[in-house]
Amino acid sequence: MSDMPRCFIFGALPAGDLREKPCKGDLLIAADKGYDRVLELGLTPDLVVGDFDSLGVIPQVDNLIRLNVRKDDTDVGHAVELGFERGYSDFVVYGAVGGLLDHTLANVAIAHDIAVRGGRAMFIGGGYCFTVVHNAELALPIKDGGRVSVFALGGTAHGVTIRGLSYEAEDIDIPCTSHIGVSNEFIGEEARISVADGDLLIICQI
Repeated sequence: MSDMPRCFIFGALPAGDLREKPCKGDLLIAADKGYDRVLELGLTPDLVVGDFDSLGVIPQVDNLIRLNVRKDDTDVGHAVELGFERGYSDFVVYGAVGGLLDHTLANVAIAHDIAVRGGRAMFIGGGYCFTVVHNAELALPIKDGGRVSVFALGGTAHGVTIRGLSYEAEDIDIPCTSHIGVSNEFIGEEARISVADGDLLIICQI
């Protein structure tokens, strides 16, 4: 649970059970068909943004930001920029993992960009969640079983340390062409993954 206000974004895919829920002071953005997802959960979005090609209709709400179908970013990417503009740097994104592979990869790129800009993001859906760590450490909740994978992004990740998982590592380098970090396992201990210089994509089974 974060102790700072967060920006929650809902994409087009089913959100499932909410691991994290918006609280007072958080910003809730529905991206395109994410508007339906938010309403299904009985939530009220602060902003509704998109070109609405997925939703199929233009919501009749006052807090609407309509985008052109021909644009250089995705609806989720635009929602992230709106969050940054409003002073948020901690993002929780539902309904943006799975479905179209190219959109999932685009969301990995968005998570990478957030991390490089000093923010943090958790993308949740399809039985998985992922985040990107930039020159930092990530502590994972204690779990007895389940997979977690670690990949380098954008070049070689230097000084990678993994503790509290089935396979541990101490101050190693992982090139972005390596898959050495795939399918590690939780073992019921507090797990910590850090990188001294570089970027890590961390994918957890939930």
